[in-house]
Amino acid sequence: MGSFRTSAQARANLPQGIEMNIHVLTQGYWPTYAPVEVNLPPQISQYQDIFRDFYLSKHSGRRLNWQNGLAHCVLKARFDQGTKELSVSLFQTIVLMLFNDSDKLSFKHILEATGIEDKELRRTLQSLACGKVRVLQKEPRGRDVADSDEFVFHSQLNEKLYRIKVNSIQLKESAEENAATSERVFQ
Repeated sequence: MGSFRTSAQARANLPQGIEMNIHVLTQGYWPTYAPVEVNLPPQISQYQDIFRDFYLSKHSGRRLNWQNGLAHCVLKARFDQGTKELSVSLFQTIVLMLFNDSDKLSFKHILEATGIEDKELRRTLQSLACGKVRVLQKEPRGRDVADSDEFVFHSQLNEKLYRIKVNSIQLKESAEENAATSERVFQ
Protein backbone atom coordinates (compact mmCIF):
# COMPACT_ATOMS: atom_id res chain seq x y z
CA MET A 1 0.00 0.00 0.00
CA GLY A 2 2.91 2.33 0.72
CA SER A 3 4.30 1.92 -2.78
CA PHE A 4 0.84 2.74 -4.18
CA ARG A 5 0.63 6.06 -2.32
CA THR A 6 4.05 7.15 -3.55
CA SER A 7 3.51 6.03 -7.13
CA ALA A 8 3.18 8.64 -9.89
CA GLN A 9 -0.10 7.02 -10.91
CA ALA A 10 -1.61 7.62 -7.45
CA ARG A 11 -0.24 11.14 -6.97
CA ALA A 12 -1.54 12.29 -10.35
CA ASN A 13 -5.00 10.73 -10.30
CA LEU A 14 -6.28 10.30 -6.74
CA PRO A 15 -9.22 12.46 -5.65
CA GLN A 16 -8.37 15.08 -3.03
CA GLY A 17 -9.68 14.77 0.51
CA ILE A 18 -9.91 10.98 0.53
CA GLU A 19 -7.47 8.67 2.26
CA MET A 20 -7.98 4.98 1.66
CA ASN A 21 -6.28 1.95 3.17
CA ILE A 22 -6.64 -1.28 1.23
CA HIS A 23 -5.76 -4.73 2.52
CA VAL A 24 -5.09 -7.31 -0.18
CA LEU A 25 -5.44 -10.84 1.14
CA THR A 26 -5.35 -14.15 -0.66
CA GLN A 27 -8.51 -16.22 -0.85
CA GLY A 28 -7.11 -18.72 1.66
CA TYR A 29 -6.81 -16.11 4.41
CA TRP A 30 -10.12 -14.35 3.76
CA PRO A 31 -13.40 -15.85 4.95
CA THR A 32 -15.74 -16.80 2.13
CA TYR A 33 -18.30 -14.05 1.68
CA ALA A 34 -20.52 -13.57 -1.32
CA PRO A 35 -19.48 -10.37 -3.08
CA VAL A 36 -22.06 -7.60 -2.67
CA GLU A 37 -22.49 -5.24 -5.61
CA VAL A 38 -23.43 -1.65 -4.76
CA ASN A 39 -23.31 1.71 -6.51
CA LEU A 40 -20.24 3.33 -5.00
CA PRO A 41 -19.92 7.12 -4.85
CA PRO A 42 -17.73 8.39 -7.72
CA GLN A 43 -14.88 9.36 -5.36
CA ILE A 44 -14.59 5.85 -3.91
CA SER A 45 -15.11 4.14 -7.25
CA GLN A 46 -12.39 6.28 -8.83
CA TYR A 47 -9.98 5.39 -6.00
CA GLN A 48 -10.72 1.66 -6.45
CA ASP A 49 -10.16 1.87 -10.21
CA ILE A 50 -6.80 3.62 -9.76
CA PHE A 51 -5.70 1.07 -7.17
CA ARG A 52 -6.87 -1.86 -9.36
CA ASP A 53 -4.85 -0.55 -12.33
CA PHE A 54 -1.79 -0.05 -10.12
CA TYR A 55 -2.07 -3.48 -8.47
CA LEU A 56 -2.64 -5.42 -11.69
CA SER A 57 0.29 -3.64 -13.35
CA LYS A 58 2.54 -4.92 -10.54
CA HIS A 59 1.00 -8.40 -10.23
CA SER A 60 -0.03 -9.84 -13.58
CA GLY A 61 -2.37 -12.81 -13.60
CA ARG A 62 -4.05 -11.91 -10.34
CA ARG A 63 -7.63 -10.85 -9.78
CA LEU A 64 -9.06 -8.42 -7.22
CA ASN A 65 -12.46 -9.01 -5.61
CA TRP A 66 -13.76 -6.14 -3.51
CA GLN A 67 -15.55 -7.19 -0.32
CA ASN A 68 -17.86 -4.19 0.02
CA GLY A 69 -19.82 -5.78 2.84
CA LEU A 70 -16.72 -5.82 5.06
CA ALA A 71 -15.44 -2.30 4.39
CA HIS A 72 -15.59 0.51 6.92
CA CYS A 73 -14.94 4.22 6.65
CA VAL A 74 -14.32 7.32 8.71
CA LEU A 75 -16.29 10.29 7.39
CA LYS A 76 -15.96 13.90 8.40
CA ALA A 77 -19.42 15.42 8.76
CA ARG A 78 -20.40 19.01 9.52
CA PHE A 79 -23.10 19.49 12.13
CA ASP A 80 -24.43 22.67 13.77
CA GLN A 81 -22.23 21.88 16.81
CA GLY A 82 -19.12 21.49 14.61
CA THR A 83 -17.30 18.84 12.61
CA LYS A 84 -17.37 15.22 13.78
CA GLU A 85 -15.75 12.03 12.50
CA LEU A 86 -18.19 9.19 11.95
CA SER A 87 -16.87 5.63 12.01
CA VAL A 88 -19.30 3.74 9.77
CA SER A 89 -19.66 0.77 7.43
CA LEU A 90 -19.30 1.21 3.67
CA PHE A 91 -23.07 0.81 3.27
CA GLN A 92 -23.66 3.59 5.82
CA THR A 93 -21.08 5.70 3.99
CA ILE A 94 -22.83 5.28 0.65
CA VAL A 95 -26.16 6.35 2.18
CA LEU A 96 -24.69 9.32 4.06
CA MET A 97 -22.83 10.60 0.99
CA LEU A 98 -26.18 10.93 -0.81
CA PHE A 99 -27.01 13.70 1.67
CA ASN A 100 -24.14 15.81 0.31
CA ASP A 101 -26.47 16.67 -2.59
CA SER A 102 -29.94 16.47 -0.99
CA ASP A 103 -31.58 17.50 2.26
CA LYS A 104 -34.39 14.94 2.18
CA LEU A 105 -34.48 11.52 0.49
CA SER A 106 -37.12 8.81 0.29
CA PHE A 107 -36.42 5.15 0.97
CA LYS A 108 -37.13 4.30 -2.67
CA HIS A 109 -34.70 6.97 -3.92
CA ILE A 110 -31.96 5.70 -1.57
CA LEU A 111 -32.65 2.12 -2.70
CA GLU A 112 -32.26 3.06 -6.38
CA ALA A 113 -29.26 5.34 -5.88
CA THR A 114 -27.22 2.94 -3.72
CA GLY A 115 -28.02 -0.43 -5.25
CA ILE A 116 -27.90 -1.93 -1.75
CA GLU A 117 -30.13 -4.99 -1.38
CA ASP A 118 -33.52 -4.11 0.19
CA LYS A 119 -33.10 -5.99 3.48
CA GLU A 120 -29.54 -4.72 3.97
CA LEU A 121 -30.59 -1.14 3.21
CA ARG A 122 -33.37 -1.30 5.80
CA ARG A 123 -30.83 -2.44 8.43
CA THR A 124 -28.43 0.30 7.36
CA LEU A 125 -31.09 3.01 7.58
CA GLN A 126 -32.24 1.68 10.96
CA SER A 127 -28.70 2.01 12.28
CA LEU A 128 -28.44 5.60 11.00
CA ALA A 129 -31.92 6.81 11.99
CA CYS A 130 -33.09 4.62 14.87
CA GLY A 131 -29.91 3.62 16.70
CA LYS A 132 -28.12 5.17 19.66
CA VAL A 133 -26.48 7.80 17.45
CA ARG A 134 -29.05 9.21 15.03
CA VAL A 135 -27.21 10.79 12.13
CA LEU A 136 -30.43 10.76 10.08
CA GLN A 137 -33.98 11.54 11.10
CA LYS A 138 -36.76 9.31 9.84
CA GLU A 139 -40.24 10.53 8.95
CA PRO A 140 -42.53 9.16 10.27
CA ARG A 141 -40.75 8.23 13.48
CA GLY A 142 -40.57 4.56 14.42
CA ARG A 143 -38.25 1.57 14.66
CA ASP A 144 -39.01 -0.10 11.33
CA VAL A 145 -38.20 1.27 7.89
CA ALA A 146 -41.13 1.31 5.45
CA ASP A 147 -41.18 1.90 1.69
CA SER A 148 -42.87 5.29 2.21
CA ASP A 149 -40.35 6.62 4.80
CA GLU A 150 -38.28 9.73 4.18
CA PHE A 151 -34.93 10.62 5.71
CA VAL A 152 -33.31 13.95 6.60
CA PHE A 153 -29.73 14.64 7.71
CA HIS A 154 -29.79 15.42 11.45
CA SER A 155 -27.73 18.62 11.48
CA GLN A 156 -28.50 19.27 15.16
CA LEU A 157 -26.72 16.09 16.30
CA ASN A 158 -25.42 16.84 19.78
CA GLU A 159 -22.62 14.42 20.66
CA LYS A 160 -19.74 15.39 22.92
CA LEU A 161 -17.17 13.10 21.29
CA TYR A 162 -15.30 14.13 18.15
CA ARG A 163 -15.15 10.58 16.75
CA ILE A 164 -18.45 8.72 16.86
CA LYS A 165 -18.92 5.00 16.12
CA VAL A 166 -22.25 4.32 14.43
CA ASN A 167 -22.99 0.66 15.10
CA SER A 168 -24.67 -1.52 12.51
CA ILE A 169 -27.88 -3.33 13.42
CA GLN A 170 -27.19 -7.05 13.74
CA LEU A 171 -29.21 -9.35 11.52
CA LYS A 172 -31.27 -11.97 13.35
CA GLU A 173 -30.76 -15.47 12.00
CA SER A 174 -33.97 -17.39 11.31
CA ALA A 175 -34.44 -20.97 12.57
CA GLU A 176 -34.01 -22.31 9.01
CA GLU A 177 -30.76 -20.37 8.49
CA ASN A 178 -29.48 -21.54 11.88
CA ALA A 179 -30.23 -25.19 10.99
CA ALA A 180 -28.57 -24.84 7.57
CA THR A 181 -25.46 -23.28 9.14
CA SER A 182 -25.24 -26.04 11.76
CA GLU A 183 -25.63 -28.68 9.04
CA ARG A 184 -22.76 -27.18 7.00
CA VAL A 185 -20.49 -26.90 10.04
CA PHE A 186 -21.03 -30.44 11.31
CA GLN A 187 -20.61 -32.20 7.94
